[in-house]
Amino acid sequence: MTGRLILSLDCEGKWGVADHLGSAAHRALGDASLRQAYSAVVALLDEFDVPATFAFVGLFGESPSSFRRLRPVIEQLAARAEGYLQPALADMDHGSKEGWHGDWAVEAVGSARAQHEIAFHGISHVPWDQMNDTFVADEMALYRELEGPVGRSLTMVFPRNRVAHAGLLPSIGIEGFRLAAKRRSRLRSLAAEFNIFERCERDPIGSDLSPVPIPAGYFVNRQYGLRRLVPRAVSERRFANILSDAEATGGVCHFWLHPENIASAPATLDLLRGMIRQAACARDAGRCVVQTQIGYCRQKLSVPARIE
Repeated sequence: MTGRLILSLDCEGKWGVADHLGSAAHRALGDASLRQAYSAVVALLDEFDVPATFAFVGLFGESPSSFRRLRPVIEQLAARAEGYLQPALADMDHGSKEGWHGDWAVEAVGSARAQHEIAFHGISHVPWDQMNDTFVADEMALYRELEGPVGRSLTMVFPRNRVAHAGLLPSIGIEGFRLAAKRRSRLRSLAAEFNIFERCERDPIGSDLSPVPIPAGYFVNRQYGLRRLVPRAVSERRFANILSDAEATGGVCHFWLHPENIASAPATLDLLRGMIRQAACARDAGRCVVQTQIGYCRQKLSVPARIE
């Protein structure tokens, strides 16, 4: 059988840590380090011609001028999500002023040789399970005002992997969304990294419907803190076994990470390179196909895939 490989990246800048900004975040997620990380990821995927799904926080994907245009509406949302949005606005106005605008990253992804998908990761990274229907409606209205490609996304990755209000996604043209893995404690999550006998995922029940649920995937182990205790060889072996299981069963090998993980922990790029090299070899041998999230959805719905 032929396995299916999906790589998705949650692209957040500082928006992903707006509710717990600290000196480490300011140090690791400045403009220069973010540009270096995104450039390295795009170059790596181009080297092996591996397409991926880059899911951008909507406000991160906008240009500074577009953000200024949207600022009055963002201020209104900030009054309902003080812990997330007000620190972001304060840092933009009076703090580091870096890490909040990533239109250059969207452009780099869109112009890459590999045919990547640009997807949606929420407007502001406020988790959707913390929003009522009115708040979600306001985010969706703001989504329609985005100038860049993120506003034409076809799939979504929910902020913090907290799936909620998924039934509303077709109203803004979203055809599929990444599911969330079962929540684990940090200790259990770390222990799982040593399980080299992990199995691939199967198509979720209901994946013939719209919006299409996409297998949740596995996190690419960030080489930071206690996670550095996991040898890279173990992580690569774990990936190889998941991919082999997908090849044997026709299942899905889905892995995800943040480019910001590479900005804060550069050794993560070496691990990702080893995984991408394995995937490219399997693809070239005809043992797996590489799909974006929208490619997976279109296959499940039997519609030819396209990238926007």
